[in-house]
Amino acid sequence: MTRREWMLGAAAATAACRREGRVEIDEYGVLFDRQAEGFPASAASAVRVNGKLWMSFMRASDAAAGLLPSSAESPDWGRTWTDPQPLGRELPEDMWRDASGQFLGLAPFGPTARGTLITVGFHTRKPVRDGSYREDVRWRPGSCLIGRREKGEERFDYTVHPSGTFLGEQFAAPGVVMRTGRLVLQVWGAAAQGENWQCGVLLSDNDGKLWRYRQVGPPAPVEMRDDPDMPVGFNEQTLHHAPDGRLVSIIRARAKLGRLEQSPRDTWFYRSESRDGGETWSRPQPTNLAGTGAPSSGIYLPDGSLLMAARIPYARDLYRLEDPEAYGLHIARSMDAGLTWQTVRMIQQDPGGRPFNNYYNAMNGVFVRTGGAEWRYVFGEFRHQENIHRVLSLRLRFVTG
Repeated sequence: MTRREWMLGAAAATAACRREGRVEIDEYGVLFDRQAEGFPASAASAVRVNGKLWMSFMRASDAAAGLLPSSAESPDWGRTWTDPQPLGRELPEDMWRDASGQFLGLAPFGPTARGTLITVGFHTRKPVRDGSYREDVRWRPGSCLIGRREKGEERFDYTVHPSGTFLGEQFAAPGVVMRTGRLVLQVWGAAAQGENWQCGVLLSDNDGKLWRYRQVGPPAPVEMRDDPDMPVGFNEQTLHHAPDGRLVSIIRARAKLGRLEQSPRDTWFYRSESRDGGETWSRPQPTNLAGTGAPSSGIYLPDGSLLMAARIPYARDLYRLEDPEAYGLHIARSMDAGLTWQTVRMIQQDPGGRPFNNYYNAMNGVFVRTGGAEWRYVFGEFRHQENIHRVLSLRLRFVTG
């Protein structure tokens, strides 16, 4: 019996013992489509603030130059939107006035226990496609950007953390607000040029004014590289916050670190947990969930199970696919705190029924809580060949009985 077969069997056995609740998915549709007005939005993130959905967006890219983030609000879940506005203009002018040779990305986070809204992201003056791909991703030092807008204020107050503050490369993203009030963001990158990637968290106990770095996934050994000149390792994470205070991170692992033997382009997600609010983390271990494109934070369902989403992997025989040719979104659930996962739903078409025919059609998303046991999953649709950049969403409900 292989490791994967054992883990799938364990997941099925665990699920059979705990089927008191189920996840229902409906209301799948287009949330935001203003591309015809000059606002491509295949990369998006959102939070709920004062009953409204506040979303940041831009055209999806791998930190390509010349792109700047925008934001808009909707009081009615996408039926109407405010006019899109530039995001991040409180930052130093040289970061956004001429974007042709640099990248600036921001995502909303929060609100905090005090009602403060956070924006988090990064700025780099060496974007992808400046040279060859190999040259561009080899080393991208940049600033970690964290903005605060306290309750009642209209403008963000930004802190620019230069390269080397937490890591050399500082690709920061949202995370979770703990019940204690502690804020947990995620960040990944190489600490120094020539090293492999590591991932970690940024912690704040004073409403986002000061932050400290704690490592989650350590730098991978050099032997994990396919190309001796190209960095690999742990990078993007999906953080889950349990009712008992435990944090679970589901981590993307690159190259030989987590590669599927039967599918060289795919990797397993890894799992790590913290029982002290993110200060220390267990050694990452592989799960039976494969793919990329996951949200920055997942869901702890009322029965204690975990829920997350990821891209359907390249492998066609790893999961049961209704359309063997299509890609898309894999919504998965874990009954054992993230070690093993089972499929809840495969979404392989857009709301109009058009198949996701490319691995990148369904981009990284975000869960937004709308009720006690109800969420929306907001994610970008990126069809490069057809030049389609819009935001989709669906509703998830936890139902018992």
